[in-house]
Amino acid sequence: SSGINAEYGGASTTTGIQLNGIMRCPGRYCGIYQDICTACPRGLRVNLTSEICEPCVNKPVFYDWLYMGFMLLTIIFFHMDTLTRNIDDDVKGAGKWIAVTILETVLSVLLTLLLSDPYGSFSVHSCGVDSFLDWYSVFQNPAIRFTETIYCESEVVYPLYSIAFKFLGFCLILMLVIRTWYHPVSFTTRSVYAALYFIPSVALVHSVCCGLIYYSFPYLCVIGSLIFNAVIMSASLQNFDDVKDNLGKPVFMIQIVMYWVLHGYGILSIVAYNSLSYWYLFLTPIPTLFYIVTLPFSLPVAPSNTPDAPDGAV
Repeated sequence: SSGINAEYGGASTTTGIQLNGIMRCPGRYCGIYQDICTACPRGLRVNLTSEICEPCVNKPVFYDWLYMGFMLLTIIFFHMDTLTRNIDDDVKGAGKWIAVTILETVLSVLLTLLLSDPYGSFSVHSCGVDSFLDWYSVFQNPAIRFTETIYCESEVVYPLYSIAFKFLGFCLILMLVIRTWYHPVSFTTRSVYAALYFIPSVALVHSVCCGLIYYSFPYLCVIGSLIFNAVIMSASLQNFDDVKDNLGKPVFMIQIVMYWVLHGYGILSIVAYNSLSYWYLFLTPIPTLFYIVTLPFSLPVAPSNTPDAPDGAV
């Protein structure tokens, strides 16, 4: 064949390059599907050896599950933060709504898994993640002789990109349905309004920064939890007596548990990604204990008012 169109058959349905009688597709993510070089359909990924689009039938690795769990934790923490800010004195009622929030999130997870390939089961087929570029295949379209672009963008990391939007959509729908049905009160109404902002915001951030989040979320958890811990402690503890007093306050204890879960989750993710020892999980409560132990040394001391020196004193 001669000419670009003869060799590649158009921008999206190229016939590829014949090398030693074997079809080769240009670009990193272009694969052979139905005898043409094109973007692999959703749920398929190009085999780098044969360059054929093959179905993804592998199971997600543990770190992939942790990434999906991070999206779940993000939604729960936003809900918890909104509820604890608006609890006022209705602790009993707040406990019920926290349980409702967890129920909404768990149901969203179950529906997401059931409606993911393979459908009707709680397992998930995954294409896996090989590199940072897998998340941004739209920027890897090959240009033939710098004049014609072959568009081969697809969800290379299937289902890690799309499953987050599915989960967030179910969270939004179930929240509106369940909280409308379950006799809303004033502070939960405010939490619904907040969720109408933060759930779409999480979806927007995920759509743009998914690759960055995938590799950095363990460190975001650890750093965020340390800041969260410092803010809680500085606002609630002024001396050792405050420690005893706050142990009986539900809001304070919920915040501490949230911090420990976030911090431990970050450590667990770092351990899983780097194949480290799980003994590092015992570091989870260290920042809290360190803050309490060093509390007497970090309190500011106001200068005392001393009487004026007598006249003639040096």
